Amino acid sequence: MIDFVKIKITDEALINQVWSNELLIYQGKSEKRFDDEIKELVTKSYKNLYFTKFQNRLEIKGSLHYFFNDGLHNANDFKIYDCIQTIEQIKELFKLDLNKCKLINLEYGVNVNPIIPVVDLVQNLIYHEKRQFTRPTTHFNYKIAGNEAYKQVKAYDKSVQFPNHCNNIFRFEIKTKQAKFINSLGLFTLQNLTEIKQFDTLINSLLKEWDNVLLFDKSKAVEDKFFNTNFWEEILKNGNRNKFNNQKRLYYKKLGADNLHINIKKIMQAKINHLKSVQIPTTINLETAH
Repeated sequence: MIDFVKIKITDEALINQVWSNELLIYQGKSEKRFDDEIKELVTKSYKNLYFTKFQNRLEIKGSLHYFFNDGLHNANDFKIYDCIQTIEQIKELFKLDLNKCKLINLEYGVNVNPIIPVVDLVQNLIYHEKRQFTRPTTHFNYKIAGNEAYKQVKAYDKSVQFPNHCNNIFRFEIKTKQAKFINSLGLFTLQNLTEIKQFDTLINSLLKEWDNVLLFDKSKAVEDKFFNTNFWEEILKNGNRNKFNNQKRLYYKKLGADNLHINIKKIMQAKINHLKSVQIPTTINLETAH
């Protein structure tokens, strides 16, 4: 569920301890301007994790999911149990005090096999809240919303990225851009991401963001205006935010209970329940309890 994380450490003793770890491989130096003064930054790495030393802090960033898969991909299911074990492994490798590893950025989401081709699903994602979904590239299988905001919603076809590992897989993901959004969820340190209860908060957040999506379901017979992007743009252009929400509710009501938006949410909930299931060790292998 969790993919990319970025943390910072300001405790000097812990910084020195981590930085001197023999597992780290030197990557290079760079320069960055701070208050009209150019400072030198040094970066080291271990697998797909990057450690950058600033004047007053150490930042660590990378994908926990990639780390779990030895840096190869993040296309398979990454269960909550696996995520916690991965953090514990990193903790042991670098002797981290997880309470001193403050969260800066976080990406969390879910991979599902929808009931329609992913390219069609992505094409019909129109708004998240009042922010329009846009394509950052020429590809039709990738959209983002809220690029300028404190959080970003990403929706894309995971199987385009890793065709040998998955097929027709839709990734719906939240990327935080400011620590205050993470903090608003009650997440402050890496220690919080080892606590099962905190994942329920992330799950609720993810499903809430899906609820905020405007998705065209053209399999249903409703007025053409609801499938016209100009209709929604005009409402927002006229500054009538309440009307936008009211029309969105009316649109989903007209679609009925058996609509694409609701059905995708049900698929997400089923996948999340799978990700929450506990792995039980046996004498032969690890089996998943359902």
